[in-house]
Amino acid sequence: MSGQTWLAVGFVILAVIWLAELVAVHRWAPRVGRDPLLMVSGAALFFVLALPIAKSAPDLVEQVGRFWETLTRLLSRSRSRSLQAMPRLVMPGRTVLLVQERIKIGRYPNNDIVIDHPTVSAYHAELIRRPDGRYELVDRESRNGTRINGTPVRSAVLKHGDQITLGAITVHFLATSMTEEALNRGGVPLGRR
Repeated sequence: MSGQTWLAVGFVILAVIWLAELVAVHRWAPRVGRDPLLMVSGAALFFVLALPIAKSAPDLVEQVGRFWETLTRLLSRSRSRSLQAMPRLVMPGRTVLLVQERIKIGRYPNNDIVIDHPTVSAYHAELIRRPDGRYELVDRESRNGTRINGTPVRSAVLKHGDQITLGAITVHFLATSMTEEALNRGGVPLGRR
C-alpha cells in the first residue's frame, strides 16, 4: 500500500477513536454533574485526547464549550437578523426572500418565482428593486391582471404588508420583520394579563 493509503487509514482510525471518546464524554459528564453537550463541544477541539483532557481538566473543557456556545449564538443571531430584515414574498406553502435586483414571476419554469396555477400567466409580473431599496411590481401584460390590495395595477411601488394578487393567487409582501418594525416604532407593546 502507498503512503497516502496508510495516511488515510490512520486518519479514519483516529476519527473513530475521537468519536468514541466524544460518546464517552457525553455519558461521563452527567455522572459528575456537568452539561453533556457543553462538555462534548469543548472536548471535541482536543481531537483524540478529548476524553483524557475532559477528565483531567473539566473546567477548561467547559470554558471552551461555553466559548463555542457563545460564538454560535452570536453568529446565528446576526444571520437571523439579516434574514428578518430582508424583503420577502409570503405565498401559499413557502416564503421567498427577495435578494435579486429583478425577479420574474409566472407560470413557466424559467421564471425566478414559479407559480404553477392556470390563472397565472406564463410571464405574469416582475419585481424590480429601485435605487432607494424599495421594490416596484410591474405587470407584464398578464391575462388575468395584477392587483395590489384589491386595486388593479400596471406598476406600483410596494409597501410593507401589501397583498398582491396574481390571477387567483394571493401573496403578501413583507419589507421588514414585524419585530424590527415594532422596534423602529419604539418597542413592542406589552399587553396586560
